[in-house]
Amino acid sequence: MRVLVVDDSRAMRMIVSRELKNIDAVSGVLEAESAEAAIEILPNEPVDLILCDWNMGGMTGLEFLQALRAAQWSVPFGFVTSESSEEIHESAFAAGAAFFVAKPFTGADLCAKIDAFLAGESGPAAGGVASVLDRPAAVAGLLEGLLRRPVTVAAVGEGPVRQVARWTADYVDATGTDAAMCVVETPIASALSAALTLMSPAVAAEWADSGTLPDILSESFHEVTNVLAKVVRNDGARCVLSTVAGYAPGEKLPESDRIAAAVSREHFKVTLEGYGSGLLSLVTL
Repeated sequence: MRVLVVDDSRAMRMIVSRELKNIDAVSGVLEAESAEAAIEILPNEPVDLILCDWNMGGMTGLEFLQALRAAQWSVPFGFVTSESSEEIHESAFAAGAAFFVAKPFTGADLCAKIDAFLAGESGPAAGGVASVLDRPAAVAGLLEGLLRRPVTVAAVGEGPVRQVARWTADYVDATGTDAAMCVVETPIASALSAALTLMSPAVAAEWADSGTLPDILSESFHEVTNVLAKVVRNDGARCVLSTVAGYAPGEKLPESDRIAAAVSREHFKVTLEGYGSGLLSLVTL
């Protein structure tokens, strides 16, 4: 089976493609950065399944699916998206979508969903995470599922410090209200992002020392924090990644007042095998 992955995020295309290669039935994976690029590929590269993002620049995933069906292309089509409303699912299935893979997901989630589709089964994806009551295990489980590399997470008394460059991820709830934050020291942000993109620990250390991240690593960090949306709030409430930003050593976070007044702040030391350690905080607003 040949699969075409369509997503305007280079990091997400890489994640999906990597996990597809772990499925025995998949014999080849093609990638397209847009629906328009996919339409150029399809006449010359027949595929057996399309996996597509919902929100993309230019033609959306739904418009792409509708265009394919209007042109009598019957190739099975699945969405990999953070969109979860009933209306969106109904419109996708009405247009001919076969299934949804919900972001954020781990590699195990994606493989389980694809395996179920190939077997002609339906139902929720397997491979959840530990209860949010066990936050270290939940965080470790998500990161290991995404990175396919051992991760150790331990609760500590203090979170990222101002002397170290940091990255923040903001999350909103279903109404668009600020719901949670994740604050990560740049060294471990660089390590997690480099591992996701299969870059070496030396490259991760080089960017950690610089106090910033290049575009490819910042895009990968976006996907890492997107996965953490499953556990970022201590009450388990669903939220969605909104924005990601980096800050220099000593720079005060614009959200400092909100963090100080947060419902809860929990701090963890994250160790990624082969790449090193760093501090991470999960903040429930």
